[in-house]
Amino acid sequence: MEAALRERDELNLTDPGYFARADPDDILRQLRRDDPVHWTQSKLGRPYWSVTKYEHVKHVYANDYTQFSSQLWGPALPVGMDWANPVPGDMMSLFQAGAQLASMDNEPHATLRRALSRRFLRPNLLALEDTIRRLAQEIVNDVLPRGACDFAQDIAGRLPIALISHIMDIPRQDWDRLARYAYMTAAPADPEFRDGTIEETAFKGLSGLTDYCTKLALERRKNPGDDLLSDLGAAKLDGDYLSEVQLGFNGMAFFSAGHETTRNALCGGVAQLIGQDKDEWRRLIGERHDQAVMQAAADECVRWSSPLTHNMRTATCDVELGGKQIRAGDWVVTWNCSANRDEDIFDAPYTFNARRANNPHLGFAYGPHMCLGANLARMEMRIMLSVLLESVPDLELDGEPEIAASLIFRGIKRMNVRFQPRAPIQV
Repeated sequence: MEAALRERDELNLTDPGYFARADPDDILRQLRRDDPVHWTQSKLGRPYWSVTKYEHVKHVYANDYTQFSSQLWGPALPVGMDWANPVPGDMMSLFQAGAQLASMDNEPHATLRRALSRRFLRPNLLALEDTIRRLAQEIVNDVLPRGACDFAQDIAGRLPIALISHIMDIPRQDWDRLARYAYMTAAPADPEFRDGTIEETAFKGLSGLTDYCTKLALERRKNPGDDLLSDLGAAKLDGDYLSEVQLGFNGMAFFSAGHETTRNALCGGVAQLIGQDKDEWRRLIGERHDQAVMQAAADECVRWSSPLTHNMRTATCDVELGGKQIRAGDWVVTWNCSANRDEDIFDAPYTFNARRANNPHLGFAYGPHMCLGANLARMEMRIMLSVLLESVPDLELDGEPEIAASLIFRGIKRMNVRFQPRAPIQV
């Protein structure tokens, strides 16, 4: 009975529907306690190692390039069973070609990362602060007279789309269409976003975003502006401009990551604060102008929500991890959402502590592949939290949030909230 239960639980870790209807933490907590580097059966036709303890997850990230590869089989579990025979142009084939920053190994990754990092350096981020605050207040102002909204779509989802579109200089009339493509790519198994099979949905979302970004990046290569797509258009590897495939796949990645991570972290953190930890929310109202407290609260939102549930690597050599012998070619899945609850690292990990002083969470990964936009996401959340606490201190949940069916992004797709209707605040 125990073996059958264990296998069923293992299979759930590759079932997007399970992530929508249940909390994988029960499985991951047991693995973290009993078998932190666990050989895991899957619905994908290939088993893998589930890595659930913080120290082991961090070790995998720290040894990118040397012991582990993002490129051999991609940086995340595949969305379907067609991973073994990838079709040219689908996500797995693009990963294996090293067409995207997240799936590049070694020097090509380091070179492209350096070429694109300028826009995410501290001076350039500080220059965006007023823009972010203005966007955040305008977004909240749009719902204030209504007294109710879908927080996930109307607030948490709008800010990152507006900001990444500002950074990429994407016209306003295209935002909703591109957001739909991003949802299809991130949660292709969810009925709300599904268009055909899971694989077909992911391919349609991927194609829509990559084709769009390719076209704009090529235009910007000829007529560059001060935006991220122009940076992509000008970037070179080994003296050559990025190919059209590389332009599109990286543009897609920046748009999707800029949207999903921030939206899901904001939703998860705010849902906890106004649902289960209302006293913490009330304390934060009085500290909304304290930038350090708001920054700590933003990081706690990321730790708590762990919006990117996992990453995947492929072992490039035989290596021992947590007492287990991993063979070259094995898939190694690092569960961020488990590492961020590790009792050996975080004091009271199942408590949302908006003033958590020591919070070395792995919500943005670690090492060579640490999220390039991590500090931008932190700034967005810090500012939006302060705007919410100022504008809608009486924010309340109006029903249970709905979770998206996705293995990659553990996120809320619908979250109805209510508050006292009020006039917009002057920007």
